[in-house]
Amino acid sequence: MKIVCTGISCSGRKELMANFKILCMKRKLSIGFFSVGDVMHRAAAEARVHFTDKVLDSDPAVLSLARRTAFYEIARRAESYEHAIIGLHGCFRWRGSLIEGFSFKDIEILLPDLLINVVDNIADISERMQESSQWSGMGNATLNVWLDEEEFLTRQIANLTEKSYYTVARQHNLENFYELLFSSKPKFYLSYPITLLRDTPKEIEKIREIGEKLSRSFIVFDPLTIKDMALVTAGGEGSSGTEDIPPTMSEMGEDVIQQIKTRTISRDYQFVHQSDFVVVIYPTDKLSPGVLSEMNYASRHNKPVYAVYTGTRSIFFENLCDRIFDTFEELADFLTTTYKVDES
Repeated sequence: MKIVCTGISCSGRKELMANFKILCMKRKLSIGFFSVGDVMHRAAAEARVHFTDKVLDSDPAVLSLARRTAFYEIARRAESYEHAIIGLHGCFRWRGSLIEGFSFKDIEILLPDLLINVVDNIADISERMQESSQWSGMGNATLNVWLDEEEFLTRQIANLTEKSYYTVARQHNLENFYELLFSSKPKFYLSYPITLLRDTPKEIEKIREIGEKLSRSFIVFDPLTIKDMALVTAGGEGSSGTEDIPPTMSEMGEDVIQQIKTRTISRDYQFVHQSDFVVVIYPTDKLSPGVLSEMNYASRHNKPVYAVYTGTRSIFFENLCDRIFDTFEELADFLTTTYKVDES
């Protein structure tokens, strides 16, 4: 199986792949790891063309030739392995312009079986960029746009090639990520009222621990593997103020805040879309528009919704659920029976 793994610069994609490589080696999996950028630099050096941090200023024809050479070399070397992961960029944001990271012809050389886009907290990406000589001038508004473009292009290539696509957080559990790629375990999105529970962090931790327990049998997509909305709420009413905001994100304009909000919604919907079902843990009688929106999205996309809720049941809440349980234990027993999970 050939897996294309995209992610903007400083997204944590390379770090995730480095950690994942160690796990695969421990499991003695026949898998090759390749970086299009690294192979491009090596191929160019062999032709006495030395790319620097300003590589994207190079003649587009030179970049295209180096990239095409890299794709052919990776395709050839990948044949030596049962599996291969190819790291690359869908696009670049450079000097105010959008530059391609690959062409459709390049993708035809690899013919991927699966596509992954790695995302991370925007604050962490911004901090890494400020420490990079190549990307230190990247503004947060442009960074937000680049994240959207990278995910969009990766998803479109998946649609074009009719292959599966997943958005995966840099902080996604490594073992669970392995199972996502190489097992048939069912996948679910863990939905819970984050905003309502932000003043009771122990409640959130309990819910995330439930997700961790279920991750032994299922692939779990947890919305709090990305904490971008913490930047928005940090300066809001009832917060401790801007001291909670990292220095690289201290001057967020309304445009950046709106981008973060919009991308949070679209990413969580993507997590739902790439899941087989949704698990809702709802430990409050207060209304959570976010949870209800996710339940509604799941229902409209034919995804079963299973909830743990002991409060007074509204007919509208019931209408969005396939089953409602009083306890986590009842939910877990139902899921392992219904989805015939192999615990081995």
